[in-house]
Amino acid sequence: MKKIYILFLLSIFLLNTKTSLHAQKQNKVTITVKDSKDNPVPGAVILFDNVRLKRWTNSKGVFKAKFDKTPKEISAFSPKVGISKVVYDGSSKVDIVIGNSNDLGINRSPASKNVGAIQFRNFYDYLRGQVPGVNVTMDNSINIRGYNSVNGSTTPLFMLNNTPVEQEDLDNIVPTTIKSVVVLKGPDASKYGSRGANGVIEIRTF
Repeated sequence: MKKIYILFLLSIFLLNTKTSLHAQKQNKVTITVKDSKDNPVPGAVILFDNVRLKRWTNSKGVFKAKFDKTPKEISAFSPKVGISKVVYDGSSKVDIVIGNSNDLGINRSPASKNVGAIQFRNFYDYLRGQVPGVNVTMDNSINIRGYNSVNGSTTPLFMLNNTPVEQEDLDNIVPTTIKSVVVLKGPDASKYGSRGANGVIEIRTF
């Protein structure tokens, strides 16, 4: 009886191990980025659902990533080549071609649409240089001009592609992927209720 019980526990352990290994495989993806001439694109920024990852493609245009939450879209951006976005289908390998149309349903937005943003290192620099009516301090605190508070916070509400986000999420925005930034205050921000008490910054990306 004891032997049967041990075998039963062992079978459960092996089943869980197999399931865990399978899950790990599903959470890995290898992304290869090439240009329209089939040349690898090194140094391309990779984004999952418009959120920038911390590394870049290597000299062969390859990027290996692990993730917990499966992205709906994967984008690749190169200042020299452009930006391309694909719908992620869960495959372990993804090929992204920048600068040429094909039959894979890839939507492309050339970098020239926001070429001025290339000069900015991050989203905070972009705000300083491109968006009037916003104050950005040296430590990257953000407030909308006209809102002052002695004791309370003056941090506005940040909306990224119609989704409220924390300021730390802005660190992942690549300036060249920004489509528009709109600053709302007063009556214009009232549609957000109390959340828009310090104004609202609406950000849209390609």
